[in-house]
Amino acid sequence: MSTLKQSIFWVAFYLVAVVIVAQYDTQATPIIDFAKYFYFVAIGVVPATVFFPAISKVNVFVPMAIWGCIYLVLVQTLDRSSAPTGAFAIILLEFILVEAGTWLSYQVALGISHAESLMDALALSAFPNNVHDIELESQRIKIELTRSRRYHRPLGLLIIQSQSDEQQVTREMLKSVHHDLMNRFTTARIGQIIDDRIRQTDLMLKDSHGRFAILCPETDVNGIATLAERIVQAVKERTNLQISWGVATFPDDALTFDDLLLKARERLKDSVSAPKEQVAVLNSADQGSRI
Repeated sequence: MSTLKQSIFWVAFYLVAVVIVAQYDTQATPIIDFAKYFYFVAIGVVPATVFFPAISKVNVFVPMAIWGCIYLVLVQTLDRSSAPTGAFAIILLEFILVEAGTWLSYQVALGISHAESLMDALALSAFPNNVHDIELESQRIKIELTRSRRYHRPLGLLIIQSQSDEQQVTREMLKSVHHDLMNRFTTARIGQIIDDRIRQTDLMLKDSHGRFAILCPETDVNGIATLAERIVQAVKERTNLQISWGVATFPDDALTFDDLLLKARERLKDSVSAPKEQVAVLNSADQGSRI
């Protein structure tokens, strides 16, 4: 955590330094005649790097190369005719500052990613389950889809999403550490309950939005709706939380996993409907697709 604090301090120092130089640059005799677009790049690189979680999953040289190329393109396309004779030295200094800002911002993003991983591990230790990251299980998903195609067997996908009141509040405000930690514990608890209700052959996944996706081989619409019923009841009894769910089946609703996900997410309800009503809707949709 001390490393994260240091990274935040240096990013703040970097932004303050750029702003101070920009203020002096507006005077009659600027310290350094930086280009106007440099300030937009130098300051914009911080939120663009910090607030995209995927950035911390790639090597630091990737965002540095991207922002370096963006700056060089601006140098080539925008007018610098008013720059003094030492324009090359200024361009080099601007380039170094942009790269330094990218590197510092990456360290903050990396520290935040480590902190989130620590909170996930803490929540998982309290409520252990066998949930897998949906992005890391593409190979097993392909195997299940291939098996279903080859043997003409049904395959169901169930999407589960928590509908707690606190989750709605966190959408409307910046997430504090308390809210973020509580959400992770809630997700881990729901994952543990789901894990107790599914079969060993079912694959439980979780996407980046905290939604669970359960891939159920040899399961048709009725079977997966029955599973959803049991999960809804168990979550309500153990946590007093409401969850919404949506299902899609192969091959009736879609032929690829991405299309199955899209269809199941479309069927997510804003609030929990009566299980019998949902089953009736799914059955009618299933019969209509076969006509």
